[in-house]
Amino acid sequence: MALDLVAVPVLWGIELQITWDRTAEPGAVAPWLVVLSAALLYLPLFWRRRWPLAVLLLVVLGAVAVALLGFGFHPIFCVWLALFAVAAHCPDRRAVPGLAIAFLPVATSVHATVQDTPDPSMRAASFLVAALFLTVAHLVVFGVGRWVRWSVAQRELVARLAAARAEAEERQRIARELHDVVAHAVSLMVLQAGGAERVMERDPDRARAALRQVDELGEQAVTELRRMLGLLSPAPAAPGEQEPVGLQRLDGLLDHLRAAGREVELCVAGEPCALEPAVDEAAYRIAQEALTNAVKHAAPDRPVRVALDWGPRDVELSVRTDGAGARGRLAARLSTGHGVRGMAERARAVGGEATAGPDPHGGYLVSARLPVGPADPHGAAAATAGGEATG
Repeated sequence: MALDLVAVPVLWGIELQITWDRTAEPGAVAPWLVVLSAALLYLPLFWRRRWPLAVLLLVVLGAVAVALLGFGFHPIFCVWLALFAVAAHCPDRRAVPGLAIAFLPVATSVHATVQDTPDPSMRAASFLVAALFLTVAHLVVFGVGRWVRWSVAQRELVARLAAARAEAEERQRIARELHDVVAHAVSLMVLQAGGAERVMERDPDRARAALRQVDELGEQAVTELRRMLGLLSPAPAAPGEQEPVGLQRLDGLLDHLRAAGREVELCVAGEPCALEPAVDEAAYRIAQEALTNAVKHAAPDRPVRVALDWGPRDVELSVRTDGAGARGRLAARLSTGHGVRGMAERARAVGGEATAGPDPHGGYLVSARLPVGPADPHGAAAATAGGEATG
């Protein structure tokens, strides 16, 4: 904007400097009239961004009028500045007519150049040189203006695409959080409620225990939802309000499965160590989703084997089931389609990898390798996910 304001008086001064000597010639108009006419021509240029075509029309008409009135003043810089504004700010349907309008002062300038040539034999050459120069200059100014318009449009397009990508990633993140928070608890609640209904008459105590589990799982889901909403809220939560999510809560997950009647085995190898918060949460969420898949897809009489292998540089987490269950319709109803993909995305986001698919030894295997040190998403390998269970 500052350059726009400076360009007008600078070009006005240059225009006057070029034509000032002519004011001393016999029969020339008064200098003040040249200054005034130039000021009136350049004044509309301050509004060339808002009304580019209208300003170009005013400048062109003024330039032609000044030339025809014999002021000895043939302004051209003001025409170029107005033409550049039209090229840079108008669509094609208005810019092209603007280019045609801008050629009107070329005729008067070429005519003046020919008349000022003292040698009649050189007037044809003067005509060609002047016409060629002004035509090329007009086209260059117009072309640079169109390039500026294209560059601005490209930058805006890149910004819009970046904003759309950021919005899509945020939507994906929220969907993943909702899935992680709700899917595990709801899956267990459905199974516990169904089991309670089946044993209600012959084993009321067992049914009541299952319903108590449903109640506890419901409270857990509500607590997790509140935690997530607190993270999404623009107002930061008070210190201590948000319980950290990490592998320290893995035992609680396994207890819920055992309470639901599933046999769960946990094997820990190596020396456990503190993980970065993002890595710790990713490990917990992957374990949570893998256990949810085991509940939905594995046979209820087969054990679920969970293994943690701590190494100096990474920790390997695996959840293995020995066989597929026969509850395909129930698994399909509980599936959201985000589980396996979400595990891979979480691992990749912290610089690890996760895979899910049939175990070569039978059953189904979810495996994740996560860094023990600081998370490095740029060093992540591409995570792949396969198999029939899609979470």
